[in-house]
Amino acid sequence: MSEEKTGIPLKTVENVDDEMARKRMEGLLEESWVLGIMVWGSKATGFGAPNADWDALIYVTEEYYNSLEIMDTIWLEFDETVEPKRLVIDFSPISDAWFRQQMDSPLDIDHFPYEEGVVIHDPTGKLEEWRRKLARYPEEEHLDRLKNKYMLLMGSLGNAHVDEKRGFIVDSKLNLYRTIVAAANLWFTIKKSWAPPFKWWSKHVKKMGMTDDTYALFTNTFENPTLEFLVELYKHLRQMIVDDGYEFPNDSIRAFLETIHTDGRLQQIRHSYM
Repeated sequence: MSEEKTGIPLKTVENVDDEMARKRMEGLLEESWVLGIMVWGSKATGFGAPNADWDALIYVTEEYYNSLEIMDTIWLEFDETVEPKRLVIDFSPISDAWFRQQMDSPLDIDHFPYEEGVVIHDPTGKLEEWRRKLARYPEEEHLDRLKNKYMLLMGSLGNAHVDEKRGFIVDSKLNLYRTIVAAANLWFTIKKSWAPPFKWWSKHVKKMGMTDDTYALFTNTFENPTLEFLVELYKHLRQMIVDDGYEFPNDSIRAFLETIHTDGRLQQIRHSYM
């Protein structure tokens, strides 16, 4: 996914169309410890309802961040004039230390927010610099990530098949669900993108140009998660990898061993063998 933002009218705090959220941000801009503001989530993508809450990272000085108690690191505010009350503000203060630890993380969830994020206040340019660094997909690690995601899919599908044969129906269903999630993650990796939270899965994949046949295979498995449908989806994704010029699906044992014996590479995958 491109790091460039297109078609998003949100550019500055003045563009925030919710009065409560805008005034809260304007107040923050008056604080000397506030260095920048980045909006993310549905207000950045446009996927949510008009009255969805505003998710934002508030870039603050290290000194201010270190002064916070753990319960002070999330700022929630509600509109209590309506019933039921509506969450309007979901802000999190973050600092350079936060960004540094996320830079070291191999987890998609620690990087994707910066792909969709929109910096709306950044007088020094440093927040946008961090956003771009964190949003960047590590193409130099693409093969390792691709192998990992592929082996997770293959492994969970194999477990579902073995469990079904043994009559472990509950276990088989659990592994079918694992296979669905693994397949969804693998598709984004094939496209050299961090996988987003799947709350807006259909909107993300349509925005990224998922083909009709691939979309149909996914939706079939979502609606009817059977071994047969998932085998078909697995074969389809496997072929996509081969079509991209990668040979490792033809030697799955070697690929598996390479994902657990990192040979000096970033240990990006062991956490994911559940």
